[in-house]
Amino acid sequence: MNGKPLLSVDIGSTYTKGGLFFLDGEELRCAGREIVPTTVADLARAFFRVREAVLSGPGRGAAAADIPVYWSSSARGGLKIAAVGLTPDLTLSVARMAATSAGGKVVRAFSYELDDEDLAGLRAVEPDIILFTGGTDGGNSRVVLHNAARLAELAPPAVILYAGNRKVRDQVADLLRGRDVETAANVMPEVGTIDIEPARDVIRRIFLERIVDGKGLSSVVEAAGREPLPTPLAVFELVRTIAARVPGWEDFALIDMGGATTDFYSHTKAFHGGDSVILRGLLEPTLKRTVEGDLGLRVSAEALWRSESAFLEARLRAAGTDPKELRRYVEEVSRQTEYLPGDESGKAFDRLLAAACVRAASLRHAGILQRVYTPQGGFQVQRGKDLRLVRRLVGSGGYLAGETDAAVLLEACPKDADDVDTRHLVPEAPDCYADAEYLIPLLGNLAADFPGAAARAAVAGLRPLAPHADRRG
Repeated sequence: MNGKPLLSVDIGSTYTKGGLFFLDGEELRCAGREIVPTTVADLARAFFRVREAVLSGPGRGAAAADIPVYWSSSARGGLKIAAVGLTPDLTLSVARMAATSAGGKVVRAFSYELDDEDLAGLRAVEPDIILFTGGTDGGNSRVVLHNAARLAELAPPAVILYAGNRKVRDQVADLLRGRDVETAANVMPEVGTIDIEPARDVIRRIFLERIVDGKGLSSVVEAAGREPLPTPLAVFELVRTIAARVPGWEDFALIDMGGATTDFYSHTKAFHGGDSVILRGLLEPTLKRTVEGDLGLRVSAEALWRSESAFLEARLRAAGTDPKELRRYVEEVSRQTEYLPGDESGKAFDRLLAAACVRAASLRHAGILQRVYTPQGGFQVQRGKDLRLVRRLVGSGGYLAGETDAAVLLEACPKDADDVDTRHLVPEAPDCYADAEYLIPLLGNLAADFPGAAARAAVAGLRPLAPHADRRG
């Protein structure tokens, strides 16, 4: 095959994927892809196994030493971040944006003054990073300094990243002296102004310094000659690149569902206004990622059952199935996280669990529109992001990549969640696609160096699912 060969590898929590690509002019072509189970105790073993499998495939005949290697990792369950902010609607919301857009997973979030119960919660989740925000520059300092003093009571090893009120940064550093502390510019220097890029950069650096140093990944760095990306960050940047480089893809969303989490990425304008619509809270970014740690088909199946039991039981009863049967299935797959059903019953249960993940992830990612009545008349208040103009919806991850119709993906557009005064701003009528070859994370690794080629290859590799109109009626 003509062109420059490039190897891309993604080390996931359950599986490690690898792909050989050829760059021919301005286009990328996939020459082969392989997948092996992730070796949790020594992540390097899976990396080298998949590299060998990819390069030795029929007709590939490539030598490892001659090929640039791009790689990412979400193993260890990803980068665990605890967010501390002043108020849920403002600084804490911005802290979540910074954490998730940098590829992290927010495991707990705290607002206002930290108390003993909060500190116990922080210790319990064992975060890699505590993203400590609060106050605009020159704004609230009392709560920020109180929280700094409480965080000083925690024992290492979490890194405390302070990205709050700049006016008290030195005092915060003094209070946290002896702890592993990093600082970045305030994520919200003024009310309504969001500046998350400096915090994102520090989070990425911490990922490289702290996460790579273990589980054999240092040997992968040596072999690859470069450091990894957090997998969600690689996909985040690919979504940005597709929207910028592929005509017609300015408004789209991608759902990456795995065994442990469901990630929802959207690229669309967050607020469209109108004479009778008022935005409350922050104007959310055009590119947004949320990650749900309780929505997954295997590692998080028990958590999914607990959080979405009402939806699951309603669907089962409507189909004449006893919910206890699904309960037993959830217990089984939670114990055997690599289990793949061979019978129709198990496949139906996986499909229902996937539907619950997609539906819940969409409802949590999207904003709402509420009707408010006053003596002067009625108007509407929008909170969060408006996804109604999302025209294309992509499913990725092991399950959604294998879908052959759009039914599960369309669970992202539920109509039954609305009531007379509240409307969820979910996609309305998107065209649906499957990441059929599961190339999205691999092309995400290449997006920084080959943005146009990676974006076009990602879209070219999608399989259109049944048109929206054909699934109704």
